[in-house]
Amino acid sequence: MKGEQEVREILINNTIHLIAEGGFEKATTKAITYSDYTPHDFKLNEVYIYRLFGDKDHLYASAFETLDNEFLSALNRCFKSFLDADLTTKEKLYQGFLRVWNFLYKREDRCRCYIRYYYSVYFHNQSIEKHKANFAGIVESFGRLFKEEANTGAIMHSVLTTLLEFIVRVFNGELENSLENKQYIFNVLLNSMSLFFKD
Repeated sequence: MKGEQEVREILINNTIHLIAEGGFEKATTKAITYSDYTPHDFKLNEVYIYRLFGDKDHLYASAFETLDNEFLSALNRCFKSFLDADLTTKEKLYQGFLRVWNFLYKREDRCRCYIRYYYSVYFHNQSIEKHKANFAGIVESFGRLFKEEANTGAIMHSVLTTLLEFIVRVFNGELENSLENKQYIFNVLLNSMSLFFKD
């Protein structure tokens, strides 16, 4: 018998893959428990979802929280060393952007799931308050770059979702993952922030 934490992780990962592949319609309790992503030596049934999460909506919320923690930690890590560096604001942001882009580019299913959940009714019903609390660290880190009157939270939410929408377009084959396109995407993000910079 696998441990409870391992079962939780399997169910969360199955949920992420299924939402990424086909949206919430594909991520039924039956599909989640009998997913091809479940380790072959392991048997699950739908009872685990109700026992460990209460219901499917709370499992979706747990999957999003897992991704939210991953993405926000990566954002902080990728930018932390540059925010205090002796570089222009643009140089700091570009170096951090490239690191974040490379991190996200290796996580297609996770990006697709995140963006689908973020724009869903589930996010607004289950996760928005926890997400705001998690996002406070990003707001604090980046706040020093912006004028006092700037709404850093709104700016950074816009940057994150725009970045994810662009990377999904790359996954869909609409954009090439080229240096030229990355520079273009960075400039789109930079222009959305530049009005609010201190310098």
